[in-house]
Amino acid sequence: MDCKAKKYLHIYDWNYWWGYYRCGKDWEPFHAAEFSLAEDEAGEAPFFHFDFHNLPALHQTIRDGEFVEPDNPDYPHFLDQARRLRNGEQDWFVGALYYPLFSPEMHFCNASVRSGVPLTQLLSPSVPPYYGVIFLREERPLTPEVLTHWAETLSQPLFGQPFSCTLAQVPSRQEAMEQFENEMRLT
Repeated sequence: MDCKAKKYLHIYDWNYWWGYYRCGKDWEPFHAAEFSLAEDEAGEAPFFHFDFHNLPALHQTIRDGEFVEPDNPDYPHFLDQARRLRNGEQDWFVGALYYPLFSPEMHFCNASVRSGVPLTQLLSPSVPPYYGVIFLREERPLTPEVLTHWAETLSQPLFGQPFSCTLAQVPSRQEAMEQFENEMRLT
């Protein structure tokens, strides 16, 4: 009996679907994709958010000096991670993690005053990241099937638990074309 948890993969960006369905001239599926994992099919219980980049996207990122700029102190480490990925020494690496901003409520702000703790020693609570940028040793375009495969593959190493992944709320090609045509009329 498989008791693996289930997550739902949501792709909200119409640009992704326009590329997937090749709505524009010479459009192809993307080598990078932004998506969310949720606990529910409706996407109302978010679990984590991602940007996945495959090897062609990584090469382009390095060529363009984007993501980690050449004058950034992390640049040599980024290039080393990229080299290890290209050489097959690793299958993926985390390029960045994003954490929520902490804006405390008034009771938290005033608790230190009442307890005698100086403001400069008042620490925010530790919180987990909510967003990650992951680079993959993957040559194929990041189609929904490829994204689902990688989300499942990385579930254990990134979250400490295996889970299955189901694509949620997939627009039809007709819906994507209608959205694309509406957008092109507006621009």
